[in-house]
Amino acid sequence: MTNDKNTLSEIASILRKIGSKKCIEKSQYLESNASYGKTINLRDLELNTSSIVSILSCFKQERGLPSHNVKSISFSYNVLLGDSGAIALASNLPKSICEIGLVNCGINDLGGIEILNCINSLPNLKMICIEQNNFSEKLKLEFRKFNSNNPQVLVVV
Repeated sequence: MTNDKNTLSEIASILRKIGSKKCIEKSQYLESNASYGKTINLRDLELNTSSIVSILSCFKQERGLPSHNVKSISFSYNVLLGDSGAIALASNLPKSICEIGLVNCGINDLGGIEILNCINSLPNLKMICIEQNNFSEKLKLEFRKFNSNNPQVLVVV
């Protein structure tokens, strides 16, 4: 879809501006793989909260355009994502999302609670991998409770 292709171009542009070798390589991959739009893998790019917020702004629906068809997104192993990035992610994920990867992203309970609240409103969610973050046992229990109430969603916490 045109909207997805535009989103990929915007994300590639942001990654080029970041300028690290990993980000430049990923931007080239995104630009050369138009079919990649349904799965966006931004793992281990050393992205900070500001970069992630810029990337997430690409998902804001433009007036008159169809909603995004992104099915899977991973920011796993971006340890600088933290609570701020998790909060931004929670408020900007397209409703089309089926899979979310947030493994080892430096998220504490503050961001984890926002993610937990967000996933309650994602009708297509099938999997979220959010382990190796800094969650309290109480919050891990809440994620497990969500999983018990939503057995169609695989929750790895």
